[in-house]
Amino acid sequence: MTKKMDTADTKEYVTKHIANSEKVVESAIEFNAACFKGGEAMAKKLYENYVSNVAAAFDGVKALNKTNDVAEFYKVATSNMAASAERYTEQTKGVAELSGKLMKETGEAGRLAYSKSFAVNF
Repeated sequence: MTKKMDTADTKEYVTKHIANSEKVVESAIEFNAACFKGGEAMAKKLYENYVSNVAAAFDGVKALNKTNDVAEFYKVATSNMAASAERYTEQTKGVAELSGKLMKETGEAGRLAYSKSFAVNF
């Protein structure tokens, strides 16, 4: 046989579940904020790399334009390619390190959100 709930029981039940819902929503907001923060940091890093690469490409073309013969052109072009490869390697390393850091931070935010969401009172 089931117990009938009176008005006081109903109010208590609803009050608990409203509080639980608020906790879940708050933790979802916190997790989303962590995700957006990480996305913003990654976008900033990639944009900085883009600006750097475009500037280097223009500098390389300017240096090539100043050459006087094929040998000098080849030397400058080879130097540009080597510098470009080094820059891309460093940029890739930086993005990989940032990705790891952001994944760790976002994962921790997710863990906290999950813990907070499911630490509810029934």
